[in-house]
Amino acid sequence: MLKKIFYAIFLIAAMCYCIFCALVYFYPQMFFYNPSSAKARIEVAHSNFYPAQKVEYKAKDGTDLYAWHTPPKDNLPIIVFMHGNSYNIEKFYHKLVPLVETGYGTLLPEYRGFGDIKGKISQANLEQDSIAAIKWLYSQGYKNHQIIIYGMSLGSYTATYTTYTLGQAESFKALILEVPFDSMYEDVKQIVNYPLPLNLIMRDKFNNIEFIKKLHLPLLIMAAADDTLVPVQRAEALYSAANKPKKMLVYLGAEHGELYNFRNYNDIIKWLKDNEKAGL
Repeated sequence: MLKKIFYAIFLIAAMCYCIFCALVYFYPQMFFYNPSSAKARIEVAHSNFYPAQKVEYKAKDGTDLYAWHTPPKDNLPIIVFMHGNSYNIEKFYHKLVPLVETGYGTLLPEYRGFGDIKGKISQANLEQDSIAAIKWLYSQGYKNHQIIIYGMSLGSYTATYTTYTLGQAESFKALILEVPFDSMYEDVKQIVNYPLPLNLIMRDKFNNIEFIKKLHLPLLIMAAADDTLVPVQRAEALYSAANKPKKMLVYLGAEHGELYNFRNYNDIIKWLKDNEKAGL
């Protein structure tokens, strides 16, 4: 009798394990993304000193997309901020306010599946939507040497992918990565303490190293020492694979998503100005 009970428990556990793996494979949005489907409110941004205008464009497959845009002053570059796997762009505009006040232009693009944009979130779609944002800048007359791409967390992948994909003929001005990973697969493998066949069930691996090692432009990586979502080792691995010129800053006591509280924008502005003085 006891043997049958153990056997039944084993079968139930095995079934639950298989179901969980299947869910991760077929429904990754349940596990890897936490979007806000609410419409991002630009009037809230205006009331908090981010003077952006909404711009609209389409992805290659025809999906309607939008972004918030502020033009640069004094011939400074424009900074494109690509956010991570959660919220919508309303959560992130505050990070750009100090850059706007310094004179930099900004573009804050939204992905499908976020911010009242219809569509499925996937690696391929995130790539497509990020490319579309830069191509909108092209339509406005911007060239790569006038564009700085800045990605945070999962956005570190879309930023790196876009920098490589569209930077073949002419390099972008610079690449900034905040709390990045070398790959999402490596990140999940480090933080998940369960025996899961991640290599099989994670279809979207977001392999940053594949592209970072092919780039040759000024690179700034900013990591949080106490980050439990993307441990600092993942940023260190990415930094090690990158080519010079590069710089890495680690913020002691900071957790994921807290670098603004540590005034990392001052470090960004200083780094950009130092690059200008060095002719980079």
